[in-house]
Amino acid sequence: MFTYDVSHSDLHREIYEQPELMKVCIEKNEENVKEIAKLVRERRISKVVLVGRGSSEHALIVGKYAFEVYTDAVASMCSPSVITRMNGKMNLGDCLVIGISQCGMAQDAYTVLEKCKNDGGIAVSITNERECLMRNAGTHYLNMEVEKEYSFTAGKSYMASTILVLLLVAYIAENESLLKSVHDMPSMIQKTLDSGMEENIAKAVTLFRNANDITILARGFSFAVAHETELKIMEASYTIAKTYSSCDYPHGPIATTRRFTPVIFYLTDKTTDESTLSLIQKLQNDFSISTLVVTNKEEYVSYGNEAILLPKEAEGIDAVCPLAVFSQLFCCILAFARGYNPDAPVGLSKVTVTL
Repeated sequence: MFTYDVSHSDLHREIYEQPELMKVCIEKNEENVKEIAKLVRERRISKVVLVGRGSSEHALIVGKYAFEVYTDAVASMCSPSVITRMNGKMNLGDCLVIGISQCGMAQDAYTVLEKCKNDGGIAVSITNERECLMRNAGTHYLNMEVEKEYSFTAGKSYMASTILVLLLVAYIAENESLLKSVHDMPSMIQKTLDSGMEENIAKAVTLFRNANDITILARGFSFAVAHETELKIMEASYTIAKTYSSCDYPHGPIATTRRFTPVIFYLTDKTTDESTLSLIQKLQNDFSISTLVVTNKEEYVSYGNEAILLPKEAEGIDAVCPLAVFSQLFCCILAFARGYNPDAPVGLSKVTVTL
């Protein structure tokens, strides 16, 4: 295991701030979320449109799964250019639209939210910055409440965005089990950080520090989080990463498998683990790949050359935050291992405006 100095890393510091900040995020937004959910139920809205870029979009992908698992709604990811550039004729009057931007300056998300409001729909804007373009967009506003984010790689804003969307789903669905899961997420983050994960990642990262590419394979809620893992790896360590569904990968992408491209597997959901396990065995047998298994089940640890064992409670929806913590710590440590500063990625700006 290599040594590294995190004393000046904003990303590393902010990862460990998350348990307390997520409690604040839930506490300060819960009453507003209840009101929005009540309105959605009263209007019997069953169409959800989700709009964001980067980490904001990835938080919404988790939300898409949750809406379709826990409510009767059909959820779709918005292509903002249909409205901002192509003068699309879609009517959002019978939709719930959720737009997320950490900085609140996303012109495209703002435009979609405003169209929803003008069409008569319910439009929810979520930002971290209060004085911003999106603050007054749409019909309702939620703030992430995670204080200023100094890290270029979104950590606490991604986590807060994800939790807020799941909190809204829980209240719309009136699902007590999901609501309990959301309320438990801050303690799940703390439990994950206290599990020795960072030390285990520092040991496992030797599989990846000299790799040109990394593949991530998962399914279900873990696949949703894997999109964020992919982004984190690329922006912090300049390593090309690609996420695939364990079910999609055999339908073509498997032909690109190479022995020296290590693979991260997420195994955190008994409803979807079987297909991922089968894929691990096939890739190990056919390509002799190096594997990192991230799981909450001790019996799966042996499937990897290296493994990260999450708290056993990190199952299904309850794995979302632990997997996000893994993503953040992994990209941070990999950046140090490759000799880069995760807080100074080349070519990135904290505020990126897309029209």
